Amino acid sequence: MSFVSLTSLKQTNLNKTNDSANTNEIENEKQISVDTRSSLLEQKIFFHSQLSIAVSAADMNFYWKRCDVLSNFISQFYFHSYEAKKLDKNAISTIINELVENAAKYSDKENSKIHIEIKDLGTDLRLEVKNRVTPWMKAIFENKIKTIQEGDINQLYFDALESRNNGSGSEGLGLLILLKDYQLKLAYEFCKTDESGFDLTIRVHIPVENCQKDLFS
Repeated sequence: MSFVSLTSLKQTNLNKTNDSANTNEIENEKQISVDTRSSLLEQKIFFHSQLSIAVSAADMNFYWKRCDVLSNFISQFYFHSYEAKKLDKNAISTIINELVENAAKYSDKENSKIHIEIKDLGTDLRLEVKNRVTPWMKAIFENKIKTIQEGDINQLYFDALESRNNGSGSEGLGLLILLKDYQLKLAYEFCKTDESGFDLTIRVHIPVENCQKDLFS
């Protein structure tokens, strides 16, 4: 199966305008979005360096703090490479942590690994997190994606926050944070491994060029 794009939903200005400058700006943003999505879905892509880590899903669940430790390590590792560009290592750590926690939470725990791969593309960091899921977990994830794509991102985000604060769970909050707060472009892929499971890979591109202004402001 190929990667499927899941992008953040943005509020659209429904007011009509004759301002050509605004029209050109919108068209430019659309073109950038298309170009970014194309590179996100591209499987073979040039990269400067690569970091790969595999951890036990059961260990990450039993020692939950390890998700945070791992995310901080990776962000610190790349922070020095992009220090001149003022890379926000705290934001990078948060993005990685959300994906790793999501993988740990929904992995088929028995003898399952979480694979984290980061590629330095120059202007972006490509992050892929892969974990094994059961058919039941796959159905839950696909239903969550459908809800995000068809719903209002802001309402879904605040509903998830309210549920967490009320102690009734926070289903999908991690993905919503990445889509709403960081406006990341995401893609996902399911690969059937056997009759009892699938490999789920979530891929994001984290911009490093002018990242504080465009992504983390």
